[in-house]
Parts: sequence; C-alpha cells; structure tokens
Amino acid sequence: MRIPLQLAVIFAICVAGEFLHRIVGVPLPGNIIGMVLLLILLCTKVIKVEQISAVSNFFLKHLALFFLPPSIGIMAVGDDILSKWPLLLFLCIAFTLVTIAVGGHCTQFLIRRQEKRENGGEK
Repeated sequence: MRIPLQLAVIFAICVAGEFLHRIVGVPLPGNIIGMVLLLILLCTKVIKVEQISAVSNFFLKHLALFFLPPSIGIMAVGDDILSKWPLLLFLCIAFTLVTIAVGGHCTQFLIRRQEKRENGGEK
C-alpha cells in the first residue's frame, strides 16, 4: 500500500500544478509548477522525503525512459533541424560560453565572500 500512496501524492501534486496553470492562469507549465509545489512541501516538511522516497527512486532509476518521447520528437523534425544547423551550432556555442562565464563569476564571488568571512572572523 505504501507505493500506491506515494504515487498518489506525487500525481496529486502534478495535478495541482496543472490546475494552477490551466484554471488560475499562472504563466508557467503545469509540470514546473508541480515541481515547485513539491519543493515547497518538502522544504516546509509538510511532506517528508521518506514519504515519497520509493516512488522517487524508481523514477530516478528509470529517468532515461522519460527522454524517449522528446528524442523521438526531435527525430521526427530532423530535416528542419538539419536545415538550421549553423544557427543551432552558434547558439550552442554561445550559450555554453555564457554558462561558463556566469558559472565562473558566481564561483569567484562565492570564494571571495567565504574568504572575507574567514578573514573577518579571525580579527
């Protein structure tokens, strides 16, 4: 009975996210709203990790299976993607460089902040 109940909790949160998206009109996809709701419920300890761990571990073990539909969708529009490959290549390179730069600046900021705390605490 434990696994069906855990599955029901996760699906109820997904349905709540879809409800907020469709009925209330929140401008985010329902699955993203559901994940945010789950995060809030976990952080506030309304739902404990142990209460959904078995189903969550199952989903994580079979995560590759969830990438099949998008992969098949990409294959279905393969000709369109191939016709725009220079733009896609440029975007991939540009966003990779932006991600590296932002990550590097954030890391440097956090290192400096930690060094200030360590130096300030010794005085």
